[in-house]
Amino acid sequence: MELFDRATPQENRLSASRLTWWMIVVVITWVLALLLLDTFAPNRPVKRESELDHFYYGSIGSDISGGLPVRVLQVLPATFPQYLPQDAPHDLTAFGFIQQSGEPLPIGFSTRRQLIDRTAMNCATCHTGVVRESADTDPLILPGAPANTVNLQAYFRFLFDVAADEDFTSKTITDALEDQGLDSPLDWLLYPIIIPRMRAELLARQERNAFLFDPEYPAFGPGRVNTFDTFKVDQLAPYYAEHTIHIEPKEMFGNVDFPSIWNQRPREGLALHWDGNQTSVRERNFSAAIGAGARPEDMDIDSLFRIENWLRDLPPPKYPFEIDAALAQKGESIYREYCHDCHDFTGRSIAKVMSLTEIGTDPYRSYSYTQDLLEAQQDYTEGYFWAFENFSVTAGYSSHPLDGIWARAPYLHNGSVPSLWDLLSPEGNRPVAFELGVEVYDPIRMGFDSERLAPSDDGYRRADGKLYDGGRFILDTRLKGNGSQGHSGKRFGTALSDSEKHALIEYLKTM
Repeated sequence: MELFDRATPQENRLSASRLTWWMIVVVITWVLALLLLDTFAPNRPVKRESELDHFYYGSIGSDISGGLPVRVLQVLPATFPQYLPQDAPHDLTAFGFIQQSGEPLPIGFSTRRQLIDRTAMNCATCHTGVVRESADTDPLILPGAPANTVNLQAYFRFLFDVAADEDFTSKTITDALEDQGLDSPLDWLLYPIIIPRMRAELLARQERNAFLFDPEYPAFGPGRVNTFDTFKVDQLAPYYAEHTIHIEPKEMFGNVDFPSIWNQRPREGLALHWDGNQTSVRERNFSAAIGAGARPEDMDIDSLFRIENWLRDLPPPKYPFEIDAALAQKGESIYREYCHDCHDFTGRSIAKVMSLTEIGTDPYRSYSYTQDLLEAQQDYTEGYFWAFENFSVTAGYSSHPLDGIWARAPYLHNGSVPSLWDLLSPEGNRPVAFELGVEVYDPIRMGFDSERLAPSDDGYRRADGKLYDGGRFILDTRLKGNGSQGHSGKRFGTALSDSEKHALIEYLKTM
């Protein structure tokens, strides 16, 4: 006698059919899960094929922990125009960023998928310049050049002001996304979570970097940045607190001009950074990545190595305007007498750290990099294969090579001298105040066509005595860290005749 009834053939077929359907559902679910995982996978950067586009838009890892939502950033300028610079366009070009046609974000902003697309700055943010022959001509973009139009401090202030505005809510942002055609079906679910978190992160960052917005602190302006002082109060603040390190007030005025970063191969082993505190190109690159917001654990190593390899042999841009060959030939002998030893790759004193007494330039950047900061950096990067080992504390400024010098205006480490002509003038004859962020080039003086201004009790005066109302940022060399003194005297060419200076400038255009 059988204890259990056997399944009928029809029941067997039904059971097999159910099993087949369940297997199909499992497979489809698994495939969909893989597709969704691939679509929304964390830490998946947007890839670019060409080396130039990778430099412009590739990730260095700063978008992993410090990235902002791409679509939110896209709508913020038009949604909060009251916090933009005066008369600026209602987009990110308001801060001098370079927007290429067809790109969702300006040069210097990478994109990475982390459930949503997030963006942060990369190397190109600070190292892509732009020049025009006149206001009516198309801009010439210069990869690897100082970002002469980018005002990072104004950009940060905008973000902080928006974060502090009570209207910065998920509803405001979702409405703006819809108005600009950037909305998606999941916005109602995502942004009530994203916006409060974004607000909190921005306000915390503002609090850590409050010294940058102190009225006593000279603003960056376009083309400049404080390289190291923000580390002390931001990324390295826990180390400073743990070791009860007192920061001297004079340390915190280290504003400098963005440097060029082309032609890196022959620079390996030279005294890098304005004060010559680093000899490793790779360590310099990783330090810059930290400055752009990448944490040590977030470094996109492959991407950074790709940029490093490309920059090794990136040539300086050729001077784009006419050169008087005969005049340049006359200038070559002047260059060899006055500039070659300190500023030529074959010079005896190339990239030598010159003491403040010897060079005489503004001292504040040299105060910025301290032994405490060096030890904090070493602690911060300990255990990584690229950990910092080649930083040192110096007491002066490095005599850098002059390749592509035409595109590196304004001059001196703090960008306090608008043109080569002004640098070849005695320090007392240099402009006291001038515009930053200009794109139009002045081929006679070899620098950007910045208006020179005279300080007055009610602002700045033009050459005709009228009050300046041009709306640009004014660099005032009377402010702490902005001094234009130094690199002056017979040794430095300021005693040359006008004709000799013109010849030297013409030759420097060929480098």
